[in-house]
Amino acid sequence: MEKRVSFKSKKTRDLFFKNVLGIHKFNRWKDLILKFKIPRKTLEGYRNGRLTLPETFYNQIIPGFDEESLIYFKKNIFYLDSNWGRVKGGRITYSKYKKIFDKGRIKGMKFINKNRVRIPRFDTNLFLSKELSYFIGLFIGDGFTNKYWEYYLTQFTGDKNKEKVYYEKIISPISEKLFGFLPKIKEEIKTNTLRVNFYSKDLFLLITNRFKIKTGRKSKTVLIPEEILNSNEDILLSCIAGIYDAEGCFYFDNRKSYKFPYPAIALHMNNPQLIQQISNIFLRNKIKHSYTSNYSTLYIYGKEDVSLFLSKIKLLNPKYTPKIEMLKKI
Repeated sequence: MEKRVSFKSKKTRDLFFKNVLGIHKFNRWKDLILKFKIPRKTLEGYRNGRLTLPETFYNQIIPGFDEESLIYFKKNIFYLDSNWGRVKGGRITYSKYKKIFDKGRIKGMKFINKNRVRIPRFDTNLFLSKELSYFIGLFIGDGFTNKYWEYYLTQFTGDKNKEKVYYEKIISPISEKLFGFLPKIKEEIKTNTLRVNFYSKDLFLLITNRFKIKTGRKSKTVLIPEEILNSNEDILLSCIAGIYDAEGCFYFDNRKSYKFPYPAIALHMNNPQLIQQISNIFLRNKIKHSYTSNYSTLYIYGKEDVSLFLSKIKLLNPKYTPKIEMLKKI
């Protein structure tokens, strides 16, 4: 059975279906129902979140989305295995027969621990360098950490086609330098997604205990940690570079009203407090910017201001390279 697609928030789901109407030039939902031959109640379930989308249906309706939209939605959906309902039922069974399941898991863990490669330990009080601050910024933008039984997982996700080199050639060496080990990078062929996995209790403790970032979903509440905020400006700007490398968007407005393509860098986080933090830091560094009234998106416009931003915020993600080269030519 195929996987199911679910959205990380109602806002993302509503934006997705609004885009579907626009891309396919539908004037009403009935047009979508007729084209894709799905029952009205089923579509209502997809739109209100009661039902998850079959992967095949999701792939049918996204052709025509622009590149930036595809990247945004790829980062704001998640896939459920075909047996996700049975897994949920399994959790209920587990709660009833916890002791029996625990004995089996302990036995299985002993076998796994005996045969797996050991992850080196490291001191979570390591020096707050620019590299560590950058890593935490990347985590703020696109990271996830949690504990599963005796396993500790920290994970980033990325675009397999556009960010494989970034995670293999840039983030992996940073990890090895800081923590003494490399992440396990897994490619999901069907979704063109990278899963960059760090299996380390010490990294989990570094993020949650030292930097006070909560486990699980955190996009609407996470803030730049106090330790980084109170450090020197180079450390702080490195953290912001990590955030932008995860969630930033560099584009050119090609409308005829502009003599040359008009450059802009946007950061959409749906996290007003974080956007305000970054805005305050930009004001201190004289980086001109604007933001939406609800503090969900921060913008930097024009060659002069974008160039100033790039001179202070050292972006490492190669996804920006073509745009930076284009900026030099205008």
